[in-house]
Amino acid sequence: MTTPIAFGAMRITANKKGISETLLDALEKGINFIDTARNYGESERIVGATLKEWNGERPFIATKVKPRDITNWRFFVPLEEQFTPESITESVETSLKTLGVDCLDLVQLHQWYYLWVQRPEWLETLKKLQAQGKVRYIGVSAQDHEHDAVLKLIDENIVDAVQLFLNAFESRPFVSAVPLGEQREVGIIARCIYDHSGSLAAGGNRKLLARDVKLSNASPELVTEFIHRIERLKNDVCGNGMTLSELAVRFALSRPGVSNVAASMSSPKRVDQAIGAANKGPLPDAIF
Repeated sequence: MTTPIAFGAMRITANKKGISETLLDALEKGINFIDTARNYGESERIVGATLKEWNGERPFIATKVKPRDITNWRFFVPLEEQFTPESITESVETSLKTLGVDCLDLVQLHQWYYLWVQRPEWLETLKKLQAQGKVRYIGVSAQDHEHDAVLKLIDENIVDAVQLFLNAFESRPFVSAVPLGEQREVGIIARCIYDHSGSLAAGGNRKLLARDVKLSNASPELVTEFIHRIERLKNDVCGNGMTLSELAVRFALSRPGVSNVAASMSSPKRVDQAIGAANKGPLPDAIF
């Protein structure tokens, strides 16, 4: 049984020994799910080095197959331009070696377009790796705001899990993918629960938003409106001492179809905040 909070390792950092003290802290506090990817820079290497220092029970490890062209995340391309049987196998083998494990608990394609469901090669390749004992479960990570593209995968039980963009500013999966996942018993992993910029964890300000790739080139008016939206959340929702970070975690866990939330945690304080929020349970219906 995995914990509802997963350690999202996209922005993981290491100390001079090459390990993540924050990940060790999260494991010591009971988090048993790590979500990483071949495309997250040194993430797999740091996770692998950290796990060598961990003496407890092995956590559930999820990673993602690296696309052949990492610059294209928006426009449709044929499957073979991003994933071939050879590139999928190479990515999985590299992940196994880098993470220092014999089997990956969950392997997800790190991109998905609806039309790819007509192409069986990617699934056949992952099932072969599964039969070899190198992969336990198979999944797909949907592009931001494109949760509808994975509905067929969920409806027909083609995959074991899907990862979706879900937060207080993007709740549409709650009316489609999440309830369908619950019906079909397909795992739903919510990501970017604090939004791209992390504003729902630290509070919105222009300096923070400037680090967001999608907002860094936006007009001043758009950034101002985004900050106003955050302020409205603070004023209208975050009563009785609730912080934005608590709101973000509890919002994402407010429907039973969400299996886990992959939360980016940069310090032991962030770990405590995420665990504490999850322990409080879903948001009350009056707020949600």
